[in-house]
Amino acid sequence: MRGFRDRDFVESVEGLLFAVIGNTHPVGKIVAYLKYIPGYQSNIRVKWSRNGVQFGRILPYYSATGVAQTKEFLQKNYPHYIVFDKYRSIELIEVPISYVKKHYRPEERLREIMEGSRDPLEEMVLELVARVSEESGVSMESFGVTGSILLKIHNLVYSDIDLIVYGMENSYRVREAIKKLLGAPNSGFYRPSGEVLEEWARDIARIHPLSIEEAKLLYSKYKWNRAFYKGRQFSIHPVKVESEVNERWEDRIVKPKGLVKIRAKVVDSSNSIFMPAVYSVDNVEIIDGEAPPKPIRYVVSYEGLYMDLVEDGDEIVAFGKLEIVEDLKASEEYLQVTIGTFEAGGRDYIKPVAWQKEIL
Repeated sequence: MRGFRDRDFVESVEGLLFAVIGNTHPVGKIVAYLKYIPGYQSNIRVKWSRNGVQFGRILPYYSATGVAQTKEFLQKNYPHYIVFDKYRSIELIEVPISYVKKHYRPEERLREIMEGSRDPLEEMVLELVARVSEESGVSMESFGVTGSILLKIHNLVYSDIDLIVYGMENSYRVREAIKKLLGAPNSGFYRPSGEVLEEWARDIARIHPLSIEEAKLLYSKYKWNRAFYKGRQFSIHPVKVESEVNERWEDRIVKPKGLVKIRAKVVDSSNSIFMPAVYSVDNVEIIDGEAPPKPIRYVVSYEGLYMDLVEDGDEIVAFGKLEIVEDLKASEEYLQVTIGTFEAGGRDYIKPVAWQKEIL
């Protein structure tokens, strides 16, 4: 059965538009963040509309601190969406399924674009998916489109194209195809450079603990899933399907143990291209913070910025929230460092150790 997947959207009974986070959710609820509000006056210059209704984007930028601001709005105006989740030991935005007026599925929207009349931006969506499908060998049926285009509130001038690819094997194939296209002359695919790269780097350094040099390196070399196609910014987000997710929200109880900075070797990065990005680690060295009672097994990021940064065998430095996880299904406990938490206040990060030499 098709459930609520990462980067789906749901519209509440009040008309609020929430973006779904991850594929695993509490019984009867959906973990999400608020993104668009009908009639909301934001200071973002881009305007979104549908059937004469203007939508404002409340999320100022994509980060844990940005989501924290939307929590404040909900707490004041729609407090029923803010709950203390006893399984994660933290306050979260959770939308009760009974409050969902409409579930927006990216693959259904792409199918609609393929079969119906299209505006110029939708034409480019179809062209982009066809190119990636041809290069990767992944069927167009395994793609979707999310963001403002999914919601039909897109702006023909400013809106990005945000694609989804479904399935683990499909995701790896698309990743390699995009890397190949980005490196091919006259392909229409290219990474940011010049003033655009400078602008992106400044924006990232403003809200994340990266230097401008680190941010430029990130986007000019490491990030394959955010770039340009024929002058239009696009992103591609791998998402697992239900048969690939073997856990329930209630299978794990997570408790905070403070903040910690570590250096570690990545031994398995295969799940780092999904949300959350999970790196299995070994040879962990505590740089700052109290020595944990048992080995740290994972570094987990809810910040998409840090997805798919390194390969197996590479070393990373990470700063984030140390958590002890009780896996009720496996009857075991382990530790993880989580990036993208409210407690870290936007100061948390993952950085490849190799960056130190590349920037020098």
